[in-house]
Amino acid sequence: MIRQVYISFIAAIIVLTGCHTQKNATDAKSEQSYISEAQKLEVHLSSGNNSGKGSILLSFTVTNPTNKPLRFCKWETPFEPAIGKYFGITDEKGEEALFRGAMARRVMPPPASALTTVPAHGSVKTIIDLADKYELTGHRYTVSYTGGGVSGLKEGNKITLSL
Repeated sequence: MIRQVYISFIAAIIVLTGCHTQKNATDAKSEQSYISEAQKLEVHLSSGNNSGKGSILLSFTVTNPTNKPLRFCKWETPFEPAIGKYFGITDEKGEEALFRGAMARRVMPPPASALTTVPAHGSVKTIIDLADKYELTGHRYTVSYTGGGVSGLKEGNKITLSL
């Protein structure tokens, strides 16, 4: 009798372990799905209203040129502005601006709450103040979104900012 209970217990553990592995495979497939969707989105940078002293505003727009809604992960984008270095900023001499913001390591895959949906033929936009995260002491900078990584977004255009 004890032997039958023991065998049943071992069988239950094996079945439950198999179910857990199946869930992880599904999560990995979902992760790959949003990355392939994000690759179809377009990133556009433009200068914000920079008339105020001490702020350097940048508009970050993600556009969906397709006929269906697409997702990207907001991690490593200005849609999660408090964390991460996701811009390449160089001065006239080619020297990179000093980043002074926070960095984070994440556990993959991202939860559903980290994904942003862009409607078909629509866009989402945010404005970020580069002066909050970068040491910008020069007069002219080239700015680009570094792209890739966990967000899945491509680089997009480069812009020049004059301070």
